[in-house]
Amino acid sequence: MRMLRIAGALVLASLAACSTPPEVKQALAVKDHAYAENEQLMQQYRELVSHITTRHLQWYRYVQTRLKLDLALQWATTNPRVADVPDAAMAEDDAATLGPDVLTLINAIRLKSLPERKGPTGQPLFAAGAGDMSNLVQQLPDLIARVEQHVAGGAQVPQTVDLTAFDRYRNNVEALRRINGLIKQYLDIDVTLSRSDTQSLADALRAVRR
Repeated sequence: MRMLRIAGALVLASLAACSTPPEVKQALAVKDHAYAENEQLMQQYRELVSHITTRHLQWYRYVQTRLKLDLALQWATTNPRVADVPDAAMAEDDAATLGPDVLTLINAIRLKSLPERKGPTGQPLFAAGAGDMSNLVQQLPDLIARVEQHVAGGAQVPQTVDLTAFDRYRNNVEALRRINGLIKQYLDIDVTLSRSDTQSLADALRAVRR
């Protein structure tokens, strides 16, 4: 009889223990919400970094286009020199900065009376001028296009930004949310008995004891 009372108590206790406390479910819901907010915040930060990088690239292209266009017009209209810099070295550096396509057009539109400029090994770089201002003005759109194309080609290197850290973080958070969801799903499967069912079991146990 004593063992029956103990067994009855254990049964009722185990049935009551099968219920997931509301606090636990609430904590899981709060944690899932925090995961979602964290993932959203990181995604926004990823987009911000990508946007800033794009802006930086656009500004880089604008500045480089202005600098190279100014340099191209300088060589097309004047015979530039810099103090303490050998003429041949300066011509070689500027020709490399402008690129072959831009250099070809510069040599075609250089104004008359401008002398030929050679590199350190005697290689011709900037041809002697034979053009006039009218032709130079007509060729300006082509010159600008070639400069922009040259700058765009050189700007491709910093265009790629490593965003894999943000992607790894998102994948980790998604994995945590899946785990959290599985736990919540498991705890939602309650076998909690209603008050009337519990009372019926208690009455049945008392009847057995009688």
